[in-house]
Amino acid sequence: MHIRPKADSDGPGCLALLLEVHRTDGYPRYLPDDAPRFITPPYESAAWVAEEDGEIVGHVGVHEAAGDPILDAAQRATGLGAEQLAVIARLLVAPLTRRTGLGQALLETATSHARMRGRRAVLDVVQDAAAPIALYEANGWTRLEPLSLEVTDRNSLDLWVYLGPE
Repeated sequence: MHIRPKADSDGPGCLALLLEVHRTDGYPRYLPDDAPRFITPPYESAAWVAEEDGEIVGHVGVHEAAGDPILDAAQRATGLGAEQLAVIARLLVAPLTRRTGLGQALLETATSHARMRGRRAVLDVVQDAAAPIALYEANGWTRLEPLSLEVTDRNSLDLWVYLGPE
């Protein structure tokens, strides 16, 4: 597998991966109507994909912290401003490539990118997502606090906010 920066032409492959992960794992819990914008939002500052035999099998993004729902929790824990934080998001690994170290490699790619830009990495994860939580904690991420996020008029997500290792 090869990890490389995401290109504009990766949109269809990233969308296919997102839909596969949603069908398999229920992530994201509430698939937005505009799934292409979800996988490549305007506040994404960097992103990478993993390819195997020309197919996108992994994805991770780094988002600007300003305006992100986890910003307050991250600031309480670190005392850092939004410009000193980076949100790791949209970590996706194709089901058939799991348990190969790809999730860890994508997480480290994004976290290293944040560090190189002088930013501390943060992320959120649904509280019942055992496998991602195990990945984050095994890689030195620290659970900060819970967050309830309203997604729609009738739906909310119970999240954990995590702080990346220094």
